[in-house]
Amino acid sequence: MNRSESKFQNTANKMSSALISLLESKEFVNITIMDICNKAGVNRSTFYAHYDNTYDLLKETHQALISNFLTECTFDDPIDMKELPSLDKEELNFISPKYLLPYLKYIQKHKRLFKIYAENTHVFETNDMDNYMIDNLFVPIYAKYGVTNKKLIYYMQKYFLKGIDAIINEWVHHDCEDDIIFICEIITYCVRPTTKN
Repeated sequence: MNRSESKFQNTANKMSSALISLLESKEFVNITIMDICNKAGVNRSTFYAHYDNTYDLLKETHQALISNFLTECTFDDPIDMKELPSLDKEELNFISPKYLLPYLKYIQKHKRLFKIYAENTHVFETNDMDNYMIDNLFVPIYAKYGVTNKKLIYYMQKYFLKGIDAIINEWVHHDCEDDIIFICEIITYCVRPTTKN
C-alpha cells in the first residue's frame, strides 16, 4: 500500500469509527453525512470521495468489523469447512470451551464495540453471514444427524443462535462482569443440558 492509499484508508477508518461512535447515541436513520464528517474531522467532499451515502459507509464498516473479528479471534484448532463431512459427531460440537472461550474473550476485549453492534443489529446486514454459516457449517453438521431439510435447519439455527446471542448480550449489558468461564458453562449447558447444577 503506497502513501496515498494509506491516507485514503486512514480517512475511511476515521469515518467508520465516527459512525460507530454516533451509533452509541443515535439511530442510524438519524445519522447524517454532516454528523459523520464533524465527528471524523473531514469535509463532505472527502466523504463523497469514499462513499455515495451513509449506507455505503455502514456496509463497509460492517465488513471491517467481520474482518477484524476473523483476524483477531484465533482458535487453537480452527474449523476447516472441507473436513466437516469426515468428522464424527463429537468433533462437530462447536459449542464447547475450545471454541467459545476465544470468542468470549474477543467480545470481552471489545465489549463497547460489541454492545453498539448488538444494539444495532437491525441496521447491519447479517443475512448473508447467517446464510453462509447455514450452508457451509450447519447443513453438513445436521446431515450427520439425518436432518437434511434446509428450511428446518434454517429455523433451528435461528433459534439456536438467538439464544446464544441473548446470553452474550445480557453479559455485555452487565459490562462482562460475570466470569468468562461461567458464561461459557451457561451457553454449553443451554445447548447440551445435563443434571449438573
